[in-house]
Amino acid sequence: MVQPTLPQPLQTFRGVIPEQMSIAAAEAMGDWGAPARELIEKGLVPPDVLTGMTLHLLATQPRRPREDGAKAKGAIEGGVWVREQVTYHAPMNLGEEISIAGASVQRFSRRGRRYGVNTSETRGEAGQLLVSSCTTGLLQYRKESGLADEIEGEIVATPVVDLAAGAANPSAARLRRLAAHDRVDGGEPLVTLEMMRTRDAHRDDNPIHTDPAVAAREGLAAPIAGGSHVLAFLQAALMAEWGAEVLLHGAHFDVQWKGQTYAGARIRPRATVVSVGDALELDLEIQGEERTALVGRAVIPL
Repeated sequence: MVQPTLPQPLQTFRGVIPEQMSIAAAEAMGDWGAPARELIEKGLVPPDVLTGMTLHLLATQPRRPREDGAKAKGAIEGGVWVREQVTYHAPMNLGEEISIAGASVQRFSRRGRRYGVNTSETRGEAGQLLVSSCTTGLLQYRKESGLADEIEGEIVATPVVDLAAGAANPSAARLRRLAAHDRVDGGEPLVTLEMMRTRDAHRDDNPIHTDPAVAAREGLAAPIAGGSHVLAFLQAALMAEWGAEVLLHGAHFDVQWKGQTYAGARIRPRATVVSVGDALELDLEIQGEERTALVGRAVIPL
């Protein structure tokens, strides 16, 4: 089948993000989910749920079934997130009517694997920009022998920190007192299969996170935690240290997932202050038991 020319607009989503999605995300962090639960009590959607707006948009697109009814060879249930560039421009209220518009902007193959890049903007009831995202996903986990490195399409613009939004941040004064090399230690949370199943209770389109049989079929030792789930433990550490709303007023994250976080593994989230000026810049890292799970940078406007 001939692939459509890029960029390819996606069908806009209009509706409400189920409140249960936020509740499940907080419950899926166990004791580490207290800051997310605080936001929910205030009627706000936690940042790790906002991280998934592009994926939510993709999940609502019409599907063209294969003629033989089978799944594409080598494809993964739901794909695997490898990089997210996201800005949280303003808080989203629980139950708020939103729209998510976006496009598929790039496809590429590298080292025998296929990837896709999609962008999205999420707006609230009054048309205000809530979230902007550029999401890179691995479309095929197993390497494809003989697949040449290729690239199609162009990423015209990616999200950046929203400096103007920082004025509304209730944690700004606290952040200004920080200095380079200050560090936030997120402890060593244990990511269990029960947590992963709790987080994905609202959908069943990606059992690579919840079903050991599917994980084994894809060559994995166990189900792997979703990207936003892993990132959530680091974001929760920042929220616990500086205030539950600290990331919801213009903060920008650019993170890459470097290795899998298997069910039953401990992770070690860390954030280190790089500089403090018009914005607070942070180096981000999550170490797993055997590999680095995530690296990245965050910028919080002041």
